[in-house]
Amino acid sequence: MVVENLIDKLETIVSEEKSGWPEKAKHRADNRDWLKKSQAIAIKVNGLIRDKGISQKELAQLLKVSPQQVSKILKGQENLTLETISKLENALETTLIAIAKNTHSIG
Repeated sequence: MVVENLIDKLETIVSEEKSGWPEKAKHRADNRDWLKKSQAIAIKVNGLIRDKGISQKELAQLLKVSPQQVSKILKGQENLTLETISKLENALETTLIAIAKNTHSIG
């Protein structure tokens, strides 16, 4: 009787809509290294806008993107492209990714 009441209560609060958590978890696992890099960039960008006194809205205007996209960038949730990183570097007048020069010649 108690178990049946508990099951009835659970069924009333369980959502019919799927959460998609398995897909999200797989995506995070598959992209763990890239997400760590995105989070490191997010930490640096957060510090830079704080130091420069730039708001998220102002950064969005400089990047010509929505404030929502900037919010994702600053949370480390955006899959950053090289183009986006370059725009961030230009807007913040800094280097976010440095590419080491190869000392070996090709060919």
